[in-house]
Amino acid sequence: MPRAVREKRRQEIIAIEDRWRLDDEWWRQEPVSRLYYAIRLASGQKLVIYKDLVTGAWYRQSY
Repeated sequence: MPRAVREKRRQEIIAIEDRWRLDDEWWRQEPVSRLYYAIRLASGQKLVIYKDLVTGAWYRQSY
């Protein structure tokens, strides 16, 4: 789990408000396996980030 995220500048994660896992499309060549976190930053901003468990990379979820 990262300790900070970089938006326009580095911001500390102060809370994890929720966490869930998604495993989908297991029948494909590259299935989807992600661990999601709803987080709150020191600025008060709330984001959802996830770790791609196939590649190990972190991403910000955009809606």
